[in-house]
Amino acid sequence: MIPRLWHIMTTLMLMLKLRLSKSEASKQKVEKALAKKLAKGRGLPMKVGQIMAGMDDNHALQQLTQSVEPLPLDQVKKVLSQAWGKSLSEVLQGIDESHAAASLGQVHRAVLCSGETVAIKMQYPDIEKAIQAELSLAGMMPRGGPVKRWDFNLDAYKSSLKINMQQELNYLHEMKAQQRFGQQLDVQGLSVPKVFPQWCRSNVLVQAWVEGERLAQVATSWSQLERLSIGKTLMQIMFQSLFQHGLVHGDPHPGNYLYQKAKQGALVHLLDYGCMVEVSKKQRMALLQLILTSRGEMNIDPLEGFVAVGFDALKLQGIEKKLPALMQIIFRPFILQHALKLQDWHPAEEVDSLLGQQKWLFRAAGPADLFLLMRVFQGLVLQLKTLQTVLPWWPILEQSLHHDFLQEVKNTQIVKSVIIPQFQGSASKLHVCIEQPNKADVHFELPAGSALDLASLIPSSAYGVITQQNIDIQAITEQLHQKGLHSSTLLDIYDGDKRYHIYLR
Repeated sequence: MIPRLWHIMTTLMLMLKLRLSKSEASKQKVEKALAKKLAKGRGLPMKVGQIMAGMDDNHALQQLTQSVEPLPLDQVKKVLSQAWGKSLSEVLQGIDESHAAASLGQVHRAVLCSGETVAIKMQYPDIEKAIQAELSLAGMMPRGGPVKRWDFNLDAYKSSLKINMQQELNYLHEMKAQQRFGQQLDVQGLSVPKVFPQWCRSNVLVQAWVEGERLAQVATSWSQLERLSIGKTLMQIMFQSLFQHGLVHGDPHPGNYLYQKAKQGALVHLLDYGCMVEVSKKQRMALLQLILTSRGEMNIDPLEGFVAVGFDALKLQGIEKKLPALMQIIFRPFILQHALKLQDWHPAEEVDSLLGQQKWLFRAAGPADLFLLMRVFQGLVLQLKTLQTVLPWWPILEQSLHHDFLQEVKNTQIVKSVIIPQFQGSASKLHVCIEQPNKADVHFELPAGSALDLASLIPSSAYGVITQQNIDIQAITEQLHQKGLHSSTLLDIYDGDKRYHIYLR
């Protein structure tokens, strides 16, 4: 526990140093040091490095987390033999050294006694204990609300991280997800590698070995027609898995995709099904109805639609009148009948212009697993940009879904009238403010009832001073429940020259 804690603390210091780096040279130097630290830590630290690198194959974090020193083959053979309860010669003709060490395990090319060439993913010994220790420490991803001002925001991801990490640690769960994904999806050009259940264990996954090129190679050496084919396949994979089936591949980093030219068109080999996002039928139908409303093909109330997706009605109430305009921004690729040049679409800037500081309201109102879906969506956008492809989103979405399902969406009443809870007291708004020299103040308003969930709204950076001053957030919340929501100051504290001021008016 102590070595892992020390590793996380030193990693946090490097993250802070990266955020404060002024020059590009300084930033690159810290990125390399951070990548080595994350890679050495494997497990959760390395997973964070992959997320921070995103879809950039040339990012320092991505490159160095790909070059982790794998475990020696002799040690791997012992783990496999123990998992299978057999000598390796009874299962394998041969096995190669690993050239693909990842956050939770490493991959080896091998040949089964039956003659099939396979990829064997073996979980690092004791990695589960290390992950559990890191999750309990929770130091790498401190609890915090929507006003956290980090370059990389893990708030929503942290909410569902524990469940997802538990699933990723069980390769039998991954095997079943991979089989289900392959059976459900019907997308031309998609390749889901065959798994070999008889040799899969909770710490060992065996699947068919596939060859292919990475996205960066495809983008620079493949023809435009081939890249368009790849782009269409990627879009259909996401649209069909999200809307039709509600089981989405949730880890879009470059190492999980290999591309291969074939006689009948290009193939997308989709790998690693450890992180999967499940979306209920109600949620995905409501999301489609919001898109159809944005296109003028349905007419549902935006607030009711977002609540059906999983958003918090009380928090959305403060921006209810702006929701139609917000939908026109975030659903623009689906609204246009023609292709949208993604380089000309800047949703973050447009949302900022529309909502200002109230953008945090929208983010705070979202369901806990929204971050994972946003990551998947962002991954698709970055893939299409890298491929330099321009494709029409709505026609491809229609092609991806069964006609009967789309008709069901149009004919089903998913949304219901939203009843906003009423609270006793004279205050109507909760104000959250952060003031610090030489930086723009953060100040946004929430409905007064949001104060009853005060703990989730406190900036992560304020928790240190709250602990030092022995401020009891639970006691403040209980008092609000008892006495009502009246004009008052809930928190007014200083951390050096930074002020945190939260009050009701």
